[in-house]
Amino acid sequence: MPTDTNEATAQTGMTALRRFRVPIRARTGVVVVSIALLGTVAGLVVLSQITDQMRGEADARQDRHVAEESASLEALMASASRDLRLARRNTVFETALADTSGQLLPADRAAVETAITYLGDRYKVDEICLIRSDGLEAARWVGGAGVAPLSDLSPDERQNNPAVLPTLPLADDAFYETAPYVSPDSNRWVLGLATPIILASGVHAGVLHMEIPIERFATELDGMAFGPNSYSVLLDRSGKLLVHPELDVFRTQQGIPVNPDTAEFPIAAAAGSTSWRDAVSTMLSNPSGATTFQEGGATYRLTYQAVPGSTRIVGVVTPTSELYADVNRVLLNLAVTAGPLLILVIGVGAWFGQRASKSNRRLAQVNARLEGVNEALEQTSRSSSELARESALLNQFTELSALSEDEVALSSATIATLDELLHPDDAALHVSNPSKDRAVPQATQGEQAADVLSLRELGRCPALRRSSLYVTTDVSARLAYGCPVYPVESGTLACIPLVALGETVGAAHLHWREPRDLSLPLRLAVTRVAEHAALSIANRRLLLALRGQADTDARTGLTNSRAFDESVARILSLRAQRDPLSVLMLDLDHFKEFNDRYGHPAGDEALRAFANLMTSCIRDDDLAARYGGEEFAIALPGTDAAAALEVAERIRERTEATIIPLAPGVTGRLTVSIGISSAPADGTELLSLLRAADEALYRAKLDGRNRVVTRQPPKAGGARRVPRTTTA
Repeated sequence: MPTDTNEATAQTGMTALRRFRVPIRARTGVVVVSIALLGTVAGLVVLSQITDQMRGEADARQDRHVAEESASLEALMASASRDLRLARRNTVFETALADTSGQLLPADRAAVETAITYLGDRYKVDEICLIRSDGLEAARWVGGAGVAPLSDLSPDERQNNPAVLPTLPLADDAFYETAPYVSPDSNRWVLGLATPIILASGVHAGVLHMEIPIERFATELDGMAFGPNSYSVLLDRSGKLLVHPELDVFRTQQGIPVNPDTAEFPIAAAAGSTSWRDAVSTMLSNPSGATTFQEGGATYRLTYQAVPGSTRIVGVVTPTSELYADVNRVLLNLAVTAGPLLILVIGVGAWFGQRASKSNRRLAQVNARLEGVNEALEQTSRSSSELARESALLNQFTELSALSEDEVALSSATIATLDELLHPDDAALHVSNPSKDRAVPQATQGEQAADVLSLRELGRCPALRRSSLYVTTDVSARLAYGCPVYPVESGTLACIPLVALGETVGAAHLHWREPRDLSLPLRLAVTRVAEHAALSIANRRLLLALRGQADTDARTGLTNSRAFDESVARILSLRAQRDPLSVLMLDLDHFKEFNDRYGHPAGDEALRAFANLMTSCIRDDDLAARYGGEEFAIALPGTDAAAALEVAERIRERTEATIIPLAPGVTGRLTVSIGISSAPADGTELLSLLRAADEALYRAKLDGRNRVVTRQPPKAGGARRVPRTTTA
């Protein structure tokens, strides 16, 4: 039927085309219009070439200027390091350090202080100091304060001054440049330069250190302005903004105290417009180049270049309206002179073209309508096909989840369904286990490893934090959030929460090695699968919990009689013909008198104490149950009569020896009588074993209580007989 409909639509379109296909009569008009259009196109091409050339020249001027600023900053630091190494050649420093191992001798100190005062005044630095190799500050000069007194000198600069330790092992005439830091002496941001002082004996005796304020970079760049409204910026490789005319604004937006001397430098990409942040990312990823950004409704061109020999990047920012002002004036002049003529030509051509193209416009309208109809039909067909496929997959998954016997099978069915829907390269589904505080990968696909996690680690998944599907389209993008539960380095990652009945039961993760887009219908389908899987797991757990409550005695926490009978019957049906199985029936002696004497709450406490004692005497595979008021039962799979006798006697002895605390200063004691039956000697069915054990218990009561009685005597070499144990 869809094929017939499409063919009918196509026939209708052809009929309409034939109806509106008319000959063009105004041939002269077509020629005029064609000439006008050709002339217009040619003029626009020439105009485009002229404007492109002018724009290129403007860009080149800005590129040359940023290269000059980069060279100027490089020369500033090169000059400072050269001056420092030249100053180090003054022999007073070596002489002073060689004469004593502690503070300088008075004559040496006077010579050193004279030298550093001269150097500080000459090179206009914030600080210059002489530091011994053991960190002792021998002399210091601070701009504006002069030579520091001996009492102000630091006993150990190795921890406070970041230049000392890296500079000491350097060769003679080498130097070290620090990262920016706040000087404790000048109390503002500086760069440290240091060079080693090596004695004639080859001993590295200390360093000569000077500090250059970061403000000198701003002053240097301000003196090289490119245009009236242009400005310069300076970043380091970590993305911090060192120089910017609105540095305080960036600090304020990032919550940094506004103090130009000591405040932290802001992160350049943490404020400003989105395009400015993109421009910062471009600067940090390439050593040099140009880009544009928008800020406050204006467009700016940013040209940048790395400063050689440093970790800094300088950039020049100019409004495009100012940079291309000449281009705009040329365009305005052309518009004023050639605009009217061009309008006249276009108007004449339009008049002829209107008459010549009337029929063509009508034909184009019909074609457009036909194309729209065909596109709508194709879209409807594709959507119907996709919906049918998704519906079939969801129906199959619903059936699989209903038939799955455990959480592992249900998890595998969930991953298989998601694979059919989305075809991921890797996938994993974690299911939480709150009692053990962990999440286990119940189903995986692909090569990506999936580990057992704590519930806290699983809770770090963004999907669980948001309680909704979280898709990272490109994990490798700089601002993308990587899921800590399922770490991948590239491609697309989908985090799917499994939440039902207010409980987080797990999470699924799908990974594609190449980035891809997940459409809204696919996301909705994935959400439906996750909701159904989570609800199935939660319902299964709820059913198991209810079943556990139905099988448990509320007072003691042991299995109740119904569940005990079912379990023993199941064990008997599965055991081999000769496999032993022993059943113990236990009854607390004189329990009614105990209740009458101490009260029913004390009796309940005694029942719980005896239940704990009894379970401590048996194995994990054994089954203990409260069978009636003060009557209990134990099933011992794989245990013959002799071994069962030892277990029963151990329970009897511990019961007799146990003091039960009932209230402050009040204790009580109990004894227990136990009857034993064993399969196959006493029967191979549940009723026969219970009847035999009950008969043995009855005999124990008649014989005086506080004893163990077996239905059959133990075999030779079996359990040791005890005084209170008899055989029925």
